[in-house]
Amino acid sequence: MFDLSSDSSSDAFMNIRLIHPLLIGNEFMSPPIALSEEAQNDYEIICRYAIKQGWIRWADFRLHLKNPSHAVVVTDPQQTILLASTGFERMTGYTPKFARGKKPKFLQGKDTEVEVRAMIREHIQKRIPVEGVLTNYRPDGEPYLCKVQIIPMFNKSYELVNFIALENEVFPQIQP
Repeated sequence: MFDLSSDSSSDAFMNIRLIHPLLIGNEFMSPPIALSEEAQNDYEIICRYAIKQGWIRWADFRLHLKNPSHAVVVTDPQQTILLASTGFERMTGYTPKFARGKKPKFLQGKDTEVEVRAMIREHIQKRIPVEGVLTNYRPDGEPYLCKVQIIPMFNKSYELVNFIALENEVFPQIQP
């Protein structure tokens, strides 16, 4: 669940009416996905934020929230974390409140792939989607592999307003 305490910057958009942008005028859309109460809350908060920001293109993150161990992270254009889903804490071990205001690189460490970081940085600078697998670290120093898809989000004036990252832990194949 997102932190919506009084010191949270996210409570300012809680009064915006939620509209499901992926279902509006699209009769070919698959049936709505059943989410846990926790994931539905995360979804509604991100949607309210997206409406406030005026996103013109939507990343379909609802299916991603269906898995409780997947994370959805929203950053500003400078890649500072604004929102993180409940799955972020399950995957990383860091609370969304702790992550807010930090750059995602705080998750990286000595074995984080330099080439993948460079590719992500290049795509972010060009404001185009990117996908890669990185070694990140939990608070106790335990490494884990994270597949991340980062999508730039623009408003109606085609200004970059956010990045949304869809993340999930991947497990190496064990050789028999």
